[in-house]
Amino acid sequence: MDAFGSVFGEAKPPEPPLRPLLFHAHSQALSLRLVATDLHSLAWDRSLSVSDIDDLRDDVGIGGSWSDFLEYLKSCLSSGEVKLLFAANTALDRVNLVATKAKGLPRITISLHRVTASAVNDVIANFSLSLYAAYRTTQDHASRERERASQLMESLSSEKEKNEIMQKQLEALSFLDKRKATKPKLVANQFPGVSGVAQGSDQVIVPAEQQMPVVSPIKLPPAKATKRIAPVSRRARRGALLQDTEENVEE
Repeated sequence: MDAFGSVFGEAKPPEPPLRPLLFHAHSQALSLRLVATDLHSLAWDRSLSVSDIDDLRDDVGIGGSWSDFLEYLKSCLSSGEVKLLFAANTALDRVNLVATKAKGLPRITISLHRVTASAVNDVIANFSLSLYAAYRTTQDHASRERERASQLMESLSSEKEKNEIMQKQLEALSFLDKRKATKPKLVANQFPGVSGVAQGSDQVIVPAEQQMPVVSPIKLPPAKATKRIAPVSRRARRGALLQDTEENVEE
């Protein structure tokens, strides 16, 4: 029975002149208590024992376990389709609380008895206190949910900031890698003659404007051939007549 919990809701009044009616269904020891009131001067109540709930289950015709029927009863009372109908020829002494989970499904009908004038104030007071307690419980749940949502948002914001920092670091590393990969191409384009030199070699690349021109060896003009004097025998054959001077003879 404790699994039923508590349900508050509004019941549509049988006639427009009546004040809006509220109802409260909650588990109490080994029974299920229902109260309906206008919070002014009228109140109706009923405590359903285990046997009463079994009879109600048979009347409705819902199969399954006992806990399944309690869940169905709670769903009907929470559906928003709850009405209070006057019983025939009873004036305000007895009303029927009628609840339907959905159109086409079996409806729950529970008869409530009017609370005496001497006890109506206590019933309304207890109803009001229970309603306030339910409000505080709902407010506490909502506050915890807001706090949890705030923590999740802070955590999400922190993770987002970390992701942005990591993204910037990755972009910086990517830029450096691209810059390193571009340098050899620039050197190869400026100095085609050294494009085949492997990176990391001991050879030094010197810019074109700093390179010294290669001096080609000086070609000397060919020396003029000196005229050689033919021997005497050759000159005699050529018909030349040589005469020695006296100085040569004396010698």
